[in-house]
Amino acid sequence: MKKVYLILIGFFIVFISFQQKSSPNPLKFIEPNNSLEIVSIDNKCGEWGGNEHKITIYRENTEGPLLADYIEKEKNCKNKRETKITISVKKIELGASERELILQSINELTEKKLNREKFISHSGIYNRIMLRDSSIIINDFPSIELKKLNELISKLKKNK
Repeated sequence: MKKVYLILIGFFIVFISFQQKSSPNPLKFIEPNNSLEIVSIDNKCGEWGGNEHKITIYRENTEGPLLADYIEKEKNCKNKRETKITISVKKIELGASERELILQSINELTEKKLNREKFISHSGIYNRIMLRDSSIIINDFPSIELKKLNELISKLKKNK
């Protein structure tokens, strides 16, 4: 009788372990040779652009953690070609909340781009999301300020 209970408990444990949801990794397409780049340029200097925020998301090996490099460049509006790197943070390990913000930023830009009438402008915010292999490219100008991207940038800046 004791063996029957142990066998039933064993089957129950095996059954439960198969029922557990595996945590999906929706950013699995980011591999060592295929990084994701998110760029946002504000309109500080009007038609000449403005400050640039660039996030490069990558993996060093296929099973490794998701990493990010963040660079912030400040534009000199008096000398339009002059930019200065003000913040540079390398190899930030991304957690679940940062991964979620990346996906939300992509969705936010896609939704805003697809649901807005096109109009010609000489200045404004520029946003780009691009995979290194060019299988995903989303360019938007004039664009909007992405709230989820700003949240992600704030989190990444805390790692400097």
